[in-house]
This record gives sequence, structure tokens and C-alpha cells, in this order.
Amino acid sequence: MDQLTAFYELKERVLARYRETYPYASTEWKNVSSKDIQQLIDDIEEATKQRISEKWIYTHLKPADNEKLPRKDMLDILSVYCRFDSWNAFAYTTKAIVPVETQKPVKRGWIVLLVFASISGSAFFLWKWNQPKETFGEHKQEKVKVKDFYTQEEITDSTIQLFVKEKDQLKQLKISDIPTTVVENESEIVVESPFYSEAIVEVKEKAKTIVLKPDDHAMMLKAFMQSDIKDWETRKTQLNAILSADLEVLIHLQNGLGIEYMNKEEFTQKLTIPTQAIKRWQVLSLEQDNAKRITKIRIKQN
Repeated sequence: MDQLTAFYELKERVLARYRETYPYASTEWKNVSSKDIQQLIDDIEEATKQRISEKWIYTHLKPADNEKLPRKDMLDILSVYCRFDSWNAFAYTTKAIVPVETQKPVKRGWIVLLVFASISGSAFFLWKWNQPKETFGEHKQEKVKVKDFYTQEEITDSTIQLFVKEKDQLKQLKISDIPTTVVENESEIVVESPFYSEAIVEVKEKAKTIVLKPDDHAMMLKAFMQSDIKDWETRKTQLNAILSADLEVLIHLQNGLGIEYMNKEEFTQKLTIPTQAIKRWQVLSLEQDNAKRITKIRIKQN
């Protein structure tokens, strides 16, 4: 059994593990509902203290066929959820081929060859270092900056997840390490963030930038949670304007203690008296209606 086949087996194990808590869920990934996916995300987080995004599940678990193996750290989370120590431990039980780093004896001839290669490489590096600086660095790949659409300030928020779409697959990018090839190839960029929505590639004087458009109401909510606004009545009025009357707030408590539920009135009361605990809240996701009023909020308690 190869590793991709083992991943198919893990997908089935994940669904079986989820059905232990929700026995009426579908036995096939293609029929798993969006509600089940949200509940699965919560169940995984409660069991592993790690969170998997909804987009990742739609990309890797929902499809019947997978072209390649997902990242090992994500496989580790799913394996722990299925009560294994790690992906390697799970793959071992399914007789999958897992590369194991072992130190093999090196013959004397190879040692001589490696020493020679090392000396040659060092000499080449010293030669390059002594070249004019513009020559030494001219082929260094420039990274693409990510900026706010309105303020034009650089964004370094680690909670923002960017994905590039390649052959109907989403590949995650590090916000601090995006290569220029992403914009040069005019790749489709997908944003996953409760505070930013649209991603636009902007080119000014040959400088390439990915610009993210912030969501106004989401940003206002973020400001209310993290600022020290003293005028409570004004804050209540502003919150009333951006929050739906049917608001649902789900707060994931620390140490897997469960989820606290709040309605609009209870949530507004919390935010009108800001505390240090509220400032440490991390917004995981937001949902809005057609009028852009916030209808659902998921928050992680830190």
C-alpha cells in the first residue's frame, strides 16, 4: 500500500471517528453536509487542540480522488484524531511506504568525493561573494508583498491564509514568503480570513503586490474587541448596526472545555464592557447576510 492509498484509508477513518459522535452523518464524503463539516472541525479541535480549515476539508477530504498527498502536519492532526500517535504511526499500521531517515555507513571513496565537492563549493561561493553586489544578487527571487487595499500598509497577519489555485487544487502560501511566479503566471489567488475577502494583484512600476480588500463590518468588530472605547452607548448603537438580530456567537473555550453560545444581546453586552480576556479572543470565521450584517461568529478563547 502506498502513501496516497493510506490517505484514502485515513479519510474513511476520519469519517468513522466523526460518526461516533454524530451517528446519523453520511458514510460517504460526497454526501457530507456543510453542517457536518463545521461540526467535524469543532470535533477535531476538541480532540487534538488543532484546527483544520473548512477550505482544507473541501480541498482534500471531500473529493473522491486526490492527486497528491497533503502536508504531513495536517496528516498528523487527522491521525491523532483517529487515535494514532502520528501519520507515520497510522501509515505503519496500513503497511504504507513511509520514508524513514536513517544514517547509513559511508564508504571511504564517497568521503573523499564529498570532501572534494565541499572544497569546490566553498571556492565557488567565495568567488561569487567577491563579485559586485548587483551581480551576486541579480538572480535572487523577489518576494511579493501583501498590502491593505485602502491603507496601502503591509499586512503580516499570520491568521490570514492565502491559496493559489493550480489545476483545480488549492496550494497554501505563506503570507511572508510569496514568490513572484504566483503573480507572473496570473494564478488565481484565494483568501481565507474573517477580515479580508478579495485578493487583487497590483503592478506599479514593475513592483508586484497582492492587495487584500478588508471587510468593513468585520474590521469594525475587530476594533470593538481590541480597543478601549469608553462611550458604551455609542458602541452599542454601532454594534446594533452591523450585527444581525439573529446573531449566533460560538466561543470555543480553552482546554477543550466545549463551546459557549451567545445571542446578539449577550454578545453586545460583552463587547460594551471590554476586558483583557475579550482582547485575546481570536475570530475564526464570520458569516454575513445580503445586507452585510454579521449573522454568525466563531471565536477561539486564548
